[in-house]
Amino acid sequence: MINYSKTIVFYNIYITLMVPYAIVAGTATRLGLTAQQVTDLTALLAAWSPAYSAYLAPATYGRLTVAQINLLYRNTKAYCDGLKQQLKNNPALVLTEMDYIIFDIHKDASPRANIPAPEQQAIVALKAAHHLNNEYRVWDAANPTKAGKPTDVRRIKVFLLVLIATATPPTIDLLRLDMTVGSMNFDIPFTEDQIGKIAYVAVCFSNDSGDGPMSPIIASPII
Repeated sequence: MINYSKTIVFYNIYITLMVPYAIVAGTATRLGLTAQQVTDLTALLAAWSPAYSAYLAPATYGRLTVAQINLLYRNTKAYCDGLKQQLKNNPALVLTEMDYIIFDIHKDASPRANIPAPEQQAIVALKAAHHLNNEYRVWDAANPTKAGKPTDVRRIKVFLLVLIATATPPTIDLLRLDMTVGSMNFDIPFTEDQIGKIAYVAVCFSNDSGDGPMSPIIASPII
């Protein structure tokens, strides 16, 4: 059975919807995208599509296609995250509901008095380490047998730091937000230059009122 990354599969849906939406002349102008940004987005999708097709096809799935798509994921995600932040921080831009959906931009909602920030502490554990992809499982520390997210938890924030194997384990403040997920199960794609290093991971529950306490850090090998 092929171990496809859910993160990569979902990101393919995102980028193949977002880029064609963003580069339309009228939309790009309304959003304040530069000609270079339109060119960059077009090039990102042009590189992504054949790499993802090769990754998805059983006949070509393997170490090279996994490494290629994971590297593209890291590069395109970094670029697109910066673009999302640009749109969100532009005071002259009024985003439409479709903009929020297509770009996956989180609205900063006013905290609701009857729904406080999560108090539950999340616990994370490594489920499996595959080539350039680690799978993780999250629990509510107070209810470890419950499969779903706790009540009023909307998302899980995943924090990550990759260090060489001989480095001193980091403190929690050194980890940086890597992704936000909606499931208690998630995976993290890595790149070939990270093989042999250690991924330090922590998570917390989150909703529109704030974040819950951080989990203990776990150390996972990258293979």
